[in-house]
Amino acid sequence: MGQSYNLNADCTAATMAKIKLVQAPAHGSVEFVNEKIFSHYPTGAPQIRCNSRKSPGVSEYYTSNSGYSGKDMYKVRVSYGEGTIKDVTVNINVIKN
Repeated sequence: MGQSYNLNADCTAATMAKIKLVQAPAHGSVEFVNEKIFSHYPTGAPQIRCNSRKSPGVSEYYTSNSGYSGKDMYKVRVSYGEGTIKDVTVNINVIKN
């Protein structure tokens, strides 16, 4: 569902994000995994070249309860260790296949 990263210009991790689940989803679960991911820095950012290769980060994986379809959401607090803290609400629309 989401990704968090904080990279240096050489694509190494400046800090690893710490993610705290503030409000769990009502109809599923969320898992946080430290893994190599593709970043999405904007044009002009010193880390723009990092977007073309996997670098250290944290991914969020949502799994709905069996048989559930409809809207769900969860809230996280992301801390990067150097003072930056972000509160994020993730809205999900689960569709049956």
